[in-house]
Amino acid sequence: MESLRVGIFGLMRILITILLVASSYLQMSAQLGVARSVDPASLGQGSILPLQGGRYQPLGNPAVLGMRGPTEVGAYVVQPFGLNDLAISYVHGAFHSGWGGLGAGIGYSGLNGFRSTTAHLAYGHALWNRLFAGLSLDGAFIDLSDYGHTSSIGLSGGVILPIREALRLGILIRYPFAITTQGKQDLPVSYQATLSYELNAALSVSVEWYQEEQFKPDFRLGVTYSPIPQVPIRLGYQSLLNQFSVGAGYRWKERLILDIAGGHHPFLGFTPSAGLRYTFLR
Repeated sequence: MESLRVGIFGLMRILITILLVASSYLQMSAQLGVARSVDPASLGQGSILPLQGGRYQPLGNPAVLGMRGPTEVGAYVVQPFGLNDLAISYVHGAFHSGWGGLGAGIGYSGLNGFRSTTAHLAYGHALWNRLFAGLSLDGAFIDLSDYGHTSSIGLSGGVILPIREALRLGILIRYPFAITTQGKQDLPVSYQATLSYELNAALSVSVEWYQEEQFKPDFRLGVTYSPIPQVPIRLGYQSLLNQFSVGAGYRWKERLILDIAGGHHPFLGFTPSAGLRYTFLR
């Protein structure tokens, strides 16, 4: 009887996770419990999007590309709730020049009967040296063997305003819609506001408000502390998921950066993540 109960629970967990991951790619995920795929550096601090030009988060605020950060390439893997078959792999890159910054990425997740591919393209530019703005286009293709396929396209616009030297405000609006065999289907528009404050060179605090139409808001808190400059330690919390997260990074010779993180969902369990980034210093 006990083995039957464990088997049923395991099957339910897999089915729920498939639905959650699939919905996350269509940006319908806030109420269901899975956020959009973020890199381990963001996951470690509560999935909060970065507002600094030194790191590019592929599905983050595209305005960060307008800052004069380094050109970089990277890859990361997220394993939702410890399920090997649903690991999300993502590769991305960002290029900066005098006319702005361009970012791109592609991700994949799949198992028997379920495959999902995402693509991302973004551009950011500096305005008047006090305001950064950006646009991004996100696409997703989901194939469920027994139910056909669904595609989605999302257009996002973001700005980042340095209020003071150590205080930054970021605003992001996403407009997604799904394309199915039955035609166009609107998805909830989402709004996101991020506030980041650097107390000193070693400690920063960030808060974020995320809202999808017709759903409850998600409040996020993240802290990053660097006991030494090349080793940041990150802590985070997301109210909607009641999820705590922790992460750390290591920068080797100013070029190669390793990030690891994990978040714990009270029902679905632990989500590990790891990634590498390489920067081309000028």
